[in-house]
Amino acid sequence: MRNRSPRAAKVTMASSIAAIVTLSSIVSGCAPDALPTPAPSPPVSGPALTQDQTNAVLDQVAATLSSATDSRDPSVLPVRLSGPALAVRTSQLQVAAVRDDNSQITVIPDTYQQLIVPTTEHWPRTLFAITAVTDQLQPPRLLALEQYNARDPYRLWGWVQLMAGVTMPAFADPRVGSDEVPADDAEGTLVMSPQEAIRQYADLLVNGEASSFVANFQPQSEDEFRSHIAGWSAAQEAALQGERIEGTYYITANPAEGSPVKAVRSADGGAMVMGEINTFERLQAIEGAVLAPQTMTAQALLYGQQFTNILTASYVDMVALYIPPAGSGQVVTLLGYSHIQTGATVSDPYPPAEE
Repeated sequence: MRNRSPRAAKVTMASSIAAIVTLSSIVSGCAPDALPTPAPSPPVSGPALTQDQTNAVLDQVAATLSSATDSRDPSVLPVRLSGPALAVRTSQLQVAAVRDDNSQITVIPDTYQQLIVPTTEHWPRTLFAITAVTDQLQPPRLLALEQYNARDPYRLWGWVQLMAGVTMPAFADPRVGSDEVPADDAEGTLVMSPQEAIRQYADLLVNGEASSFVANFQPQSEDEFRSHIAGWSAAQEAALQGERIEGTYYITANPAEGSPVKAVRSADGGAMVMGEINTFERLQAIEGAVLAPQTMTAQALLYGQQFTNILTASYVDMVALYIPPAGSGQVVTLLGYSHIQTGATVSDPYPPAEE
């Protein structure tokens, strides 16, 4: 059974105003004074979705994910997935078809412990949901769903696995709704804008402690994703410096071009942000050496290709960050991440230009 938040009670207020205007006299040849025009009432703030509508959206997304997994058919995904979620799930289904095994497909529970509903009157709109803990193998995941315009359905845009022991910021009750935060935070309400936070975090992934942005974020030792990337990169470099093999390794990470950053206001005036980062790594050993893929996903992505002395991998990364309010003196922290390989080659994808 799905966990649902209590429905908001509907309250209807009615009022009437009667006004009687008596003109005792009208001077011949003069028009009466114009009656004052009241200023229009501001729009009533409230959530963009009711509880029933939110639950219906999540049910439809879950049904699409289940159908695609059962059939391993990515063609059914676009009706309810978009952005990095669509790219990742499409790749995962292709890997599952090659392996005849669904074990590499991310499991997304269909029960929820918290809903974060937008109040915006504009589009695109972003709805967030945190899945319930179903077992120890499936930790909570933060989902971001986007409605691009009024005629489009909400689609799953991205997801991250929340870090163990993470303290999530507090948000307004879904019956009240939470304000979305512009990617550029033009009013300067945060210690840095959502899009700047994603840009700086991508730099940290590659440059680690040598990044000029280290002081703006929690220590790497407290950041599971940065620690993973640092450890993985060090292992790859060491593997290419052995007695029988020599080579080079490099890694890049950049905010996905044209991919919007999703941000919602937390109760303390800060913001929760989700963004997409594209990571690419390249290994090249000496001529005649053979580099083999190290993961089941990479093996499936390279199925049918002959291994060479070059091996590349591309990843779609999704990260969720907490950005404190301006003037708080606090640093940006990682809430969760998803790091999924979606591409691989055994030759240089960027060959030198012909002279």
